[in-house]
Amino acid sequence: MRFLLFLFLVASITATAQTVDIEKTFDVSKEAMKGFIHQVVNDEAKQELTFTYRVRAKKNQARFINYTFNYNFDLVNQSEDLVDFEKEFPEKYKPKRYKGESYEVEGLYVEPNMMGTLVVKRKVTRFSWNWFKVRYDYNVSVEGKLKAKTDDDKKLFYHHHIENLNDGTAMILAGEKGGAKAGPYNHMMNFHILKYDVNLTKLVDLPINFETPQALVATYGYPSEEDLDKTDYIAVFATFKEKRYTGPKIWGKSATEYTYVRVSYDGKLKDRITFNSPNSIWKIDDFVIGKDGAVYFYGPSNDEAEDYYHNSLDYADDKKKWPRFQLAKVLNNKVEFVSSTPMEEFKAKLKAQPDGKKGDPYTGRRITFTEAIISPVNEIILAGQNYGAMRNAKGQVIGREYEDLVMFHFDAQGKLISQYTMNKKQKGIEPDGQFFEFSGDGKTMYWSYFDNVGTKQVKELDFVVEKPLGVPKMAKINLATGNFDKYSEYGKGENFVHYYTLNYLRFTNTNQVNFLGENKKGSTLWFVRVNLDK
Repeated sequence: MRFLLFLFLVASITATAQTVDIEKTFDVSKEAMKGFIHQVVNDEAKQELTFTYRVRAKKNQARFINYTFNYNFDLVNQSEDLVDFEKEFPEKYKPKRYKGESYEVEGLYVEPNMMGTLVVKRKVTRFSWNWFKVRYDYNVSVEGKLKAKTDDDKKLFYHHHIENLNDGTAMILAGEKGGAKAGPYNHMMNFHILKYDVNLTKLVDLPINFETPQALVATYGYPSEEDLDKTDYIAVFATFKEKRYTGPKIWGKSATEYTYVRVSYDGKLKDRITFNSPNSIWKIDDFVIGKDGAVYFYGPSNDEAEDYYHNSLDYADDKKKWPRFQLAKVLNNKVEFVSSTPMEEFKAKLKAQPDGKKGDPYTGRRITFTEAIISPVNEIILAGQNYGAMRNAKGQVIGREYEDLVMFHFDAQGKLISQYTMNKKQKGIEPDGQFFEFSGDGKTMYWSYFDNVGTKQVKELDFVVEKPLGVPKMAKINLATGNFDKYSEYGKGENFVHYYTLNYLRFTNTNQVNFLGENKKGSTLWFVRVNLDK
């Protein structure tokens, strides 16, 4: 869901305000300016930061210019290295996920046919390292259908799947197709979580059976980043009832009954929990796993208990308004709570910004959540952005445009305390990065984000990119009173954080936050330290 790579060292603090302690700039060489920031290394032992630029060199070579600063952002050293790619690439210049300039992985292309039957094809994913974004770009080619190895594998109904792009395996949620004996809803009662390797060898077959038909509500593969190994698969089911079915009554008795299933990627069942939702139709938008291992899932719902969930496509309309919002927490093999908040409460608890503007209250539609934060007193912060449709010159929808930021503050049992918004000057094509700090007593929160106010076209070595221009902004929220106390911007419209390599740094055991960036031309490094005590 996020492409930010940031340096974030967590520590508890006591804080009451935010003031700039240090703001400095440093002009890099003309050679460095022609390249791009390859990495930022924080050496806590030496209390130094090293900014490495990759610049033009001969074929099969890379040239690196290093600027090292102390924690007061004074230059203490400058060096240069020439690396030959035909020899071993030095570890100190390898990004964490770097596996070479390019490579490819055989995998499985999984889809249903027109009858819903599971179809598996061979595919090849080709990865190429993007030095500017510090991640791999990839493309996929499908190269032929694979034949099922057993008769059982020929009779499966496709529901959903996740993939591990690093080893080509896939984990598939499928149902047993029905016949005259099994009935037309067998594929919604007898599920299998299957894992196959690239040769269609079955590595896992975990049955998940129900006594009544179930609709698949939402799924989540963790972690969500494409280039990380998958560790968990989560699926949530709702009791299903067909409205126009005239056959034997096989439906569950309660329309509010849901089941949460979590499976490790090696096929071990971690959780299977059946619980009652406060309302019967729940459009679960997303999942977030907290640092303590708790799983939060949330989204809008109806306000009835008798209307059975039918199909996720029935509730996919972005324009649909919902009457309520539900938030659930699963920890230690149990659902700790499912809270339900009416939309009128979001409107009533929307807090004004310092300039008096309130923004728009949540209505249950067009919002993407990107962060779930647990405060020192176990209160829950959900943060995201409103979005709308991005259209081309012909009026065709080509994606999303991300708009104002939204933050919900719930207590430890999921009861809404307040809603906050921060207005953006310009819509973005990706969600903005968001960061949170708390005072030691948990009563004050500092909410920072990078407002993407535009882009600048720059040439980075042999390719041209649109570099996002992110303005760091910080809000002070008094969680005890619900007041939006202060709002600050940094960079003076001249300096911007770098979205992919260089942006946010928190020193361990201090009460200071650092925004790190450069000017629009990329000729000057920029540092600002914000003291949260002053």
